[in-house]
Amino acid sequence: MRSDTITALSSAAGRGAVAVVRMSGPDAVRILSECFSRADRLEHAHMVLGTLDAGVLRDRVLAVKFLAPDSYTGEDVCEVHCHGSPEIVDAILRRFISLGARQAEPGEFTRRAFEAGKMGLDEAEAVSDLIGAQSAAAVNAAYDGMRGALHREVSGIYDRLTELAGEMTAALDYPEEDVEARTSEEALPVVRGCMKDLRALADSYGAGEKIRGGVRVVIVGLPNAGKSSLLNSLLGRDRAIVTANAGTTRDTIEESYEYKGVSFTLVDTAGVRETSDEAEAAGVERSALAAKTAHIVLRVIDLSAPVALPVETNGTVIDVYNKTDIAEGGGETRVSALTGRGVRELKERIYSTALGKAYTGGAMLTNARHYSLVLEATEELEHAEEAFAADAIDLASAAVNGALVALGGITGANATEDILDDIFSRFCVGK
Repeated sequence: MRSDTITALSSAAGRGAVAVVRMSGPDAVRILSECFSRADRLEHAHMVLGTLDAGVLRDRVLAVKFLAPDSYTGEDVCEVHCHGSPEIVDAILRRFISLGARQAEPGEFTRRAFEAGKMGLDEAEAVSDLIGAQSAAAVNAAYDGMRGALHREVSGIYDRLTELAGEMTAALDYPEEDVEARTSEEALPVVRGCMKDLRALADSYGAGEKIRGGVRVVIVGLPNAGKSSLLNSLLGRDRAIVTANAGTTRDTIEESYEYKGVSFTLVDTAGVRETSDEAEAAGVERSALAAKTAHIVLRVIDLSAPVALPVETNGTVIDVYNKTDIAEGGGETRVSALTGRGVRELKERIYSTALGKAYTGGAMLTNARHYSLVLEATEELEHAEEAFAADAIDLASAAVNGALVALGGITGANATEDILDDIFSRFCVGK
């Protein structure tokens, strides 16, 4: 446990109806008691209404204390719910600091919770994801992570490999017991089972990354193919200017919508054609750049003059045959951006293309760091499988221990100070 007491604003900065100032550490209760009028009424996890004397001003507040170890950080924690004036908040923070607290660093409350064993490192990272979530699906995925879905999955694999590592150590340390053959025979199913589970986790990252960060959908096509009309139709409102004149859109236009809890960012682009107009040419260049970085490209094809524009992208191209209200033909995805016909089906196809299937809860990789470590652990187990097949127990043991190191990097079992500093520095102050 830390020997100092920290304090910070835990609610959003700025003016509001209510602000929350938090303290954590051995002196938290004492500091609050010295400036709260009804400190004698404070009980664990019970709000008390009273006056807080901040020195230069006073405020009518709700105060609460959480006694160690039954608190967020595992230490004594106190919170003051005051009126949301920045002047009041600043005065309270100065008062707490004058009585012995110090300003908390970014993520320090959650770091203390991790160091006290209240949560794993992956669960701590999910707290940050939950705060930053911008869609319902991202909230649900982060909540599941914070509640230990990924932690349980990774810890289960870690525990199986730990037991296996112990058996291999015994085989290497006591060769006279002749347990090496048994270890090789029994170890392969364990290693292969763990590899299967890790690969399933790795496969979840494609959808998980999009749930966390959203899906970028770029609309491209020739001038007057109906790109801006399609943007408006997908959004359900008029966002882009639509005229009968080709080349109306000169720059990219970005707007977002949410579908089945997932955030999709639509990017309308300038129609691609040869032009001597400098502004339009710049827009055409931006269209090409936007397509390259998209998760999904909607290539809009005008059914009345069907020409498929060449597209260079790292994402998936969906051909959208537009203007079914005036022309026939086309492929799988046919719409009328003008009337809205087929747009609901297009939204469903965009969703299924991006995510494959709906997120139904449970362990999912949404974090690039976790994904990299799962791949590293899988690779180590592949080496272990090869070593067991060759009865090279010493090499297999080294590979299994390598996998344990990688998995421990996810849960925090063997995280270094540098890794912890980097992770928690990305948190907001007060969390």
